[in-house]
Amino acid sequence: MIERWQLKELVESMRYRRVVHITGARQSGKTTLAACAPLANVRRYTMDDDNLRDTAADNPIEFTARHSGETMVIDEVQKVPELLNAVKLHVDKSTERGQYLLTGSSSLEFMRKSADSLAGRMHTIRLRTLALGEINGKAPTFLDNAFKREFPQVVKNSGKRDIIRLAFKGGFPESMDFPDGIRREWFEDYVQTLIARDVKNVAQIRKVAALGDIVRWLLARSSKLWTMDDLCSSAQITKETAANYVCALEALYIIDKVPAWNKTDYDRIGKSPKYFASDTGLIANILDWDEEETFLNGDLSGKIVESWVYHEISVIADSCRSRYSISHYRDKDKREIDFLVTNARGELLGLEVKAGGRVGKEDFKHLRWFADNLAKGRFTGIVLYAGEDTLPFGDGFYAVPLAALGA
Repeated sequence: MIERWQLKELVESMRYRRVVHITGARQSGKTTLAACAPLANVRRYTMDDDNLRDTAADNPIEFTARHSGETMVIDEVQKVPELLNAVKLHVDKSTERGQYLLTGSSSLEFMRKSADSLAGRMHTIRLRTLALGEINGKAPTFLDNAFKREFPQVVKNSGKRDIIRLAFKGGFPESMDFPDGIRREWFEDYVQTLIARDVKNVAQIRKVAALGDIVRWLLARSSKLWTMDDLCSSAQITKETAANYVCALEALYIIDKVPAWNKTDYDRIGKSPKYFASDTGLIANILDWDEEETFLNGDLSGKIVESWVYHEISVIADSCRSRYSISHYRDKDKREIDFLVTNARGELLGLEVKAGGRVGKEDFKHLRWFADNLAKGRFTGIVLYAGEDTLPFGDGFYAVPLAALGA
C-alpha cells in the first residue's frame, strides 16, 4: 500500500483537534487514509449505508454520542448534513481531542454548514489524488528545497514521453494500473456517476445532462485562460448558470481555480484566474486523447504537462506544514509565468513549464523580468523541462527536470 503524505498531518491533527475532516474527490483514498490512522479506540460508520443514513438523519444527536476516549469515524458525512450540528453540540461540551474523524467529498451545503457550526473546532485536510513522489515513496520536499535552491543533479525517467505517460495514468489509486482502454472506461464511469449522483448535492442545477459537455469544455482548457463569457457563448447559457456549473465542478473536485498573483500596484497585471483539471487522467481519458498524438502536438502536450505540474506542486504544498500559496502571473504585455509559489516569509518561487527537452536563456525571459521589476524579496526562477540534468542559468535561475517534483 502507498503511504500518503498527509497521514502525518492527520495523526498530528487528531492529537490536538477535536474534529478532523478529510475531504477530496471520490476515489482519492479518503476512507483508506482514515483507516491508516493509528486510533486506539475507534467506532466507524459509513453514510453510504442506507439504514445507517436514515438512522443518523432521524436522531443525529443520539447517533453521534460517544464514550470518553473514543474516536467516532463517519465516512461520507456530507450525505447527512444534520450530523454537523449534533457533532457541534457534543464537542462544545467536551474539549477532549480526537473525538471525531469525518470523511467525505464536500458539497456546498456541507461546506457552508461546517463553516458556520464547526469554526475553530474542526481541521480540514484535502486529499488529492496520488503524486509522483508518493508513488515513488519519497518525501514531499521539492518546494522546501527549491526555496533553498537545492535540486537533484540528475533525475532519470524525465523525458517528455515519461511525463505524458504519467499524466495519462492520472493519480486515482484504483485506475492507475489499468490497461489504457479499461482506464478510459473507468474515467467515463467516474464522471457520469458524479453527474448522476452528486451534482444535485452541490448546486441548484436543472439541466444536469448539459454538464457532461461543460466538463469536457473545461478539461480541454485546463491551464488556459478563459472567461465566463467564453463558456456562456460556447454552451449557450447565462452567466449565472455558467457560474453555478463551474462552482459545482469545483465542489466536486473536477477542476481547481488558481488565482492571479496581485501583490503589486503594477497597473498592467491581469486579474483572471486559471482553471486546472484536478487530475490529468481526467483530461486524457475524458477527452479521448491519444498518447502519441499528444506527444507530437505542442498544444496538447503543453496543456497536459502544465496541468500535471499543477497537480504535483499542489499535493506537495498541501502536504507541507510550511503552508505555500500558488498563483499565476500574466500581464497586458503578454508576459506570463505559469506558477508563482509564495512561502510564509513572502519569498517567491517562479515556475515555468516546458514540455520539451531543450532549454535556453530565452525560456527565462519572463522570470528575469519579474525578478527585476516586481519581486520585492528573494526570488528563485525555475524552468521545469523534460530533461534529466539540473542546469544553472545565473544567480537564482535553474532548469530542473520535471520528474524532480517526485524525486
